[in-house]
Amino acid sequence: MKKIQIAVLGSSSSICTKKAYKLAEKVGEELAKKGCTVITGGGMGVMEATFKGAKKAKGLTVGIIPWESTQLVNQYADVVVATGIGWSRNSINLNTCEGAIVVGGGAGTLNEATYGYMQNKPLVALSTSGGTAKFLANKYLDKRKTIKISDAKTPKEAVNKILKLVEKDRQKDRKLSKLDQELMDLKKGGEEYIKKKK
Repeated sequence: MKKIQIAVLGSSSSICTKKAYKLAEKVGEELAKKGCTVITGGGMGVMEATFKGAKKAKGLTVGIIPWESTQLVNQYADVVVATGIGWSRNSINLNTCEGAIVVGGGAGTLNEATYGYMQNKPLVALSTSGGTAKFLANKYLDKRKTIKISDAKTPKEAVNKILKLVEKDRQKDRKLSKLDQELMDLKKGGEEYIKKKK
């Protein structure tokens, strides 16, 4: 069975507090203990701490970085996806995960969380880490009330909540748009296109 892929969103080193770093390290460790693939933006601060914790528990880490070089990543990344698209890579982080935990964070973290919200991704905010996580905890981001961002007080609670939400989300019937369905079957899609042109 495919491993659950969880992203951890949070502060870069310029705004990461010691508390957020320690909490992120524990989140990474707890995710790895549960057999999850751990995804971050591959930088320093919360991203490094998360991977450091995951490696303590022999977890698999994936850094999705904004730069073109696979060398520009923290030392705990096992797999590096060098997007070369700058901060637009935030969308790739969320498309790659099944759910995300927010630890600390600033504007970049908020950007990632809002993208996850728009994609109906399960989100848990570790409010005790401060920053964006504290701001997002227990909230809907707009009047559509797409998903409520869950609050957690400890790393273990955050991990247990996200895994429960992801399991529930996996039970949903996923439907693609008609266009996406056609694109998934390229042969059929190509044949339909040729027929229309004749």
